[in-house]
Amino acid sequence: MLNIIARQVSNDKNSTNYSRVEWCKELHWQTPPLPFAIALASYPGSGNTWLRYLLQQVTGIVTGSVYMDYNLRKHGFPAENISDGSVLVVKTHEYAPSNLEQFESAVLLIRNPRDAILAEFNRINSGHTGFAPKSAFEIPSLRRIVWYPYVSTQLRDWEYFHNLWLTKFPGPVYIVFYEALLSDTRNTLQGILSFLNITVTEDDMNCALSNKEGLYKRKKKYKDFDPFTL
Repeated sequence: MLNIIARQVSNDKNSTNYSRVEWCKELHWQTPPLPFAIALASYPGSGNTWLRYLLQQVTGIVTGSVYMDYNLRKHGFPAENISDGSVLVVKTHEYAPSNLEQFESAVLLIRNPRDAILAEFNRINSGHTGFAPKSAFEIPSLRRIVWYPYVSTQLRDWEYFHNLWLTKFPGPVYIVFYEALLSDTRNTLQGILSFLNITVTEDDMNCALSNKEGLYKRKKKYKDFDPFTL
């Protein structure tokens, strides 16, 4: 059903029309590599890619992923599809128990489900920085067959995902709230670095914060309506 919306979007989600990333320091692999992998787990739409960007800015160490996103690989994330100790953290949206066993510890990024669900809906229909068309929310037929069922399913999955990571994962889990990362980036980022046992200089942190927006942090667009109350 989501393809109904995707066909209406003029911004191709497979586009590689991104500006070049300006890094605070040259990106490099974890040296020496850790004997284990650390997950950067989040429900889709929770800001995982933005947090990866911030971590790469402040440390210079590449972050990995259990997925292969070719756009990300070409534009700032060379360790896509790498999920071992050679990278700082490994992006994952998975929650099956078999996927949890590959990680020693985890950073769990949690975002308000309303915002996460809307962000993922936008990504599915228009890529990492685009937006689903207003028609997806305003045209009654599209709301009924696409948006409403999507929200209902995602709410159940959001709850299941977080419950599994918080109760079934055997290793230490460091919880990060997206809203805190947004409002107090410095201290939230510092807390993550402490959990990862990574030390950075004040200059490193200041540089990362001065470039914190990046290419993959979606800016607000539709401010004149709430798709959840239509």
